[in-house]
Amino acid sequence: MDETKYDRTHVVFVKIPASMQDTFESGPESGTQAITDILDHKDLDSDEIEEFAWPVYDGMIFGFRAYTPTRQSTSQQTFQDISRGESLPEPLSTTYATLQNELPDSLTIRIGSLPMGIFGSQPSLGTRVVMNHDNQKPAKRDKVSGADANALFEDLSGEPFLYHASYRKSSGLPESHEYQVTVRVFLFDPTYRISTETEYADCLRYGRELDPADSFSELGTTSSLAVIDNGYYIPPLDYNNVMSAADSLPHFSSAKSLINGDTEFDKMRRGHYGASDTLEDRCAYTSLLAREIDLEHYVGLATIDPSVDPWQRAPQAYGLDIDDVGLDPDEIMPEEVTIGVDGPVDETEFDQAPATANDGSSVHWEAIKKVAVAFDAEGYDVHIVTQDTGSRPDLWVRNNDGEIFAVEVEYRTKSKAGSFYTNIIRQAVWGYKTITVMVPHTDDDGRTEDLDKLGQWALNSLAVPMKDLEATKTLLHNCSGDIVVDGKTMLLPEGVDEAKWWLTCENEYLLIHDGTVLARGDATDPFQAFDFNVPRYYKDGDRYIVEDQHGTKLAAYDDDSEIARPTLRPCHRPVDLSYLRFVESLYCYDTEAEELVHQERTAHWDVEQASSRNEKSHQQAFETFLVDHKNDDPVLEKDCRPFIKDWIATLSSHNHPGNNIYGEYRNDYYSRKRISTEMGMEHSYPGASFRYERGLVSPDLPGLETKPSFPEKWDVAEEDVLKEPLIYGLDDRSDVGSTVEDETDT
Repeated sequence: MDETKYDRTHVVFVKIPASMQDTFESGPESGTQAITDILDHKDLDSDEIEEFAWPVYDGMIFGFRAYTPTRQSTSQQTFQDISRGESLPEPLSTTYATLQNELPDSLTIRIGSLPMGIFGSQPSLGTRVVMNHDNQKPAKRDKVSGADANALFEDLSGEPFLYHASYRKSSGLPESHEYQVTVRVFLFDPTYRISTETEYADCLRYGRELDPADSFSELGTTSSLAVIDNGYYIPPLDYNNVMSAADSLPHFSSAKSLINGDTEFDKMRRGHYGASDTLEDRCAYTSLLAREIDLEHYVGLATIDPSVDPWQRAPQAYGLDIDDVGLDPDEIMPEEVTIGVDGPVDETEFDQAPATANDGSSVHWEAIKKVAVAFDAEGYDVHIVTQDTGSRPDLWVRNNDGEIFAVEVEYRTKSKAGSFYTNIIRQAVWGYKTITVMVPHTDDDGRTEDLDKLGQWALNSLAVPMKDLEATKTLLHNCSGDIVVDGKTMLLPEGVDEAKWWLTCENEYLLIHDGTVLARGDATDPFQAFDFNVPRYYKDGDRYIVEDQHGTKLAAYDDDSEIARPTLRPCHRPVDLSYLRFVESLYCYDTEAEELVHQERTAHWDVEQASSRNEKSHQQAFETFLVDHKNDDPVLEKDCRPFIKDWIATLSSHNHPGNNIYGEYRNDYYSRKRISTEMGMEHSYPGASFRYERGLVSPDLPGLETKPSFPEKWDVAEEDVLKEPLIYGLDDRSDVGSTVEDETDT
């Protein structure tokens, strides 16, 4: 049992005994009020509430937990009762207090840590309620009443199941009192498990024995299982063979986890809001849109009275009663359960309010083709780059004057800021002119991102390519991929879900969690040369070995997917404090008009009044690019002022600031003093430094493996397009030694 790994979730629990079925009539309404109160809580910024429900032999257990937009959560190992007077973390404390106030006094509210491994390593059947393509409107009350959680509980009475609903409220929804509801149901009775191709062929011929999503059919919904099933067929005269009706669907031998819903189950246990890419490609809407008056039907605080203990019908599952909440899993688990983790998730699932991620190569490719058509309509000569050319951009375009630009098509870069900057660094190294095009994302409910907001995000990200700012260090965005040192893949310690890399003004990268430094290295060293105080894993024969930083063996697995620790993601390694000057023009693609919309690059402080404009622009610049640093080398004004002046000019329609702005309108963001230098008395900023050295170049910098190539039909000399590097302080690109194989995005 030493190698057993458990995913835990910190939840407020409520038990509804079967004996209360006749008297507990206000449960759904009370639960609805609790959810809306938590989401509307003035002092707590929550954007999602999850509800878990599962049957036990004499009733139902419900669990609630709320998330902040950054998906921060805590864990505790043992049962904790509020009467003990111990403080609870947010948003759990507010969730507990709200449920106490809204639910009947006859119910006992308890807090505990639920090990998701209790429900087994895999379900026998997992389904997700999804919308049909022609249903984009909020669910109406008269439809919901016949297709709700209570109806589902009645349909599944006597079945071992885990019901999971996610309630999200977003400012982007059509009305202020509408909610996104995502419903998943997992059955654990082996009767429903599809294990062989013959069994699946019978399923396609005669239908599934049970599909929980049928309880919601009146809403015009279907299930993820039905969506997948529609992609397969049985050829004539071969009743035991299953063929894929779509090229992107894998053969049954490699698609069982998709067909059974195991993939969805693993993602749900790790806090993923979205479905798999394969499902998203086939289903336009993966959330119900409900009005507040209809929300009570989905909360469904009802009871069931199973004729048998449902968990006795599923030997691999174990029904957790409320008295077991928070107990050590070793005390209640009949056998070892391991939970596979196929890698850490991007910051889009933990640092934002979570969304489905389906922007794979096919979606990106479609965006590239649409943007190419738009440039062609504008009169440009367009060339789409393919992978085997060795070129970096998505497109090359040439205007009537013969001027050539590289075009980077960015789709869903709001969740991949690190890759966004990496693409721009490539052009900064080679020195060619670049146009960036932002393609808006259409969400699960058919709404497209606002172009102005998308363009403003891109502009802000280019101007300040930093995830967070502190007085002495800078938090960077993470990139995809793993860090491998001497054949061993670095892992995050237990309980750490996200890598937080900081860069100091002393040119040092620090991986910090709760004040503890887990890794560190020089800004110009490769990751392989860093010092890591984290566990790592490697393959030894047919086994995968996990060891700590001292080489002590922690566990061994048959497959690396069983390792329950996220791998350590590298951070984006910046080359400049601002990437504005690396981009010639910024556009957004209007999906409805199918045309390019030029984005004006102006900051919020770019107002008509010069005194206010100068004051606010310099205040933002100094606060953004300088940090407190007690050193003997103050920042000279001659090194600092030109950079800030150019940065302000790029973001202003009034050109660069005047030379006399250091007069009566300027505050002392940093004390400005005269010092003696070899050149005489000069202004400087003692006690300050740039956030990180300008022109940082690391061996991990991408973009130098291959030289950009141009279409042969253009017959242009490379030296006429490729200029000197744009990176500050880099005289020649030969000074950059890249040691890491680059990953293309196209």
